[in-house]
Amino acid sequence: MPADRPLDQAALAWALETVALAGDHPRVLDLGCGDGRIAGALAAAGARVVGVDPSPRALERARAAHPGLTFEPPAGDGSLPFADGAFEVVICINVLEHVADTQRLMSEARRVLRPDGWLAAAVPYNGRIAAFASALTSFERRHDPLDPTIRFYTRRSLRALLDQFGYGDVAVAGAGGLPFFRRALFARARRSSAARS
Repeated sequence: MPADRPLDQAALAWALETVALAGDHPRVLDLGCGDGRIAGALAAAGARVVGVDPSPRALERARAAHPGLTFEPPAGDGSLPFADGAFEVVICINVLEHVADTQRLMSEARRVLRPDGWLAAAVPYNGRIAAFASALTSFERRHDPLDPTIRFYTRRSLRALLDQFGYGDVAVAGAGGLPFFRRALFARARRSSAARS
C-alpha cells in the first residue's frame, strides 16, 4: 500500500461493525494488514489485534506506526503462524483480489478462526455492467499489467467463495458509487461450528 493512499473509511467501518459482533476485546487477525492502519484503528476500538502481511516493507511500516501491536509474515508455504481457532474475527480488507492461491488463504483464515467466529472482507466490485463499461472506456487503465490485482469478484462469486468454505450468515453489500457501478463489495460471514476440511 502506498504511504500516501487514503484509508478506506467505509471498509474500516465494515470491519469495526464486524468486530463489534464478537463482543468485548475480541482477538482479531488483520490478514493482509499492509501498513497497519486498519489494525491500529481496530486496536483503538478495543480489539486485541495481530496483523499479517507477506510484504517486509509493509510490516516495517506497520511496526513503526504501531509499536504496541504485533505484525508477522506468513510462513513460506503461506500458512499462518497461529493455532487453530486463535481468533474471534478475521479481517481481510482489499486482499483477496491480490492472492494467487485463494484456496490456501481461505483455508488458513478458516483454520485460525474459532467456530462461530466472524470473517469480514472487502474487494473491488466487478459487476457485469461496470465491467462492460470499463471494456468500452478504460480497459487498459483498469487492467494495467503492473497492477497487482489478479482476481475479480462479483456479488455472486464472493458469496460462492464464502459458501464453499462453510461460512453461514453470509451478507454481501455494495459500497461507493451508484447502483450497478459500485466501487467495492463488503462481505461478512460466520464460520460454522461443524468440522470441515
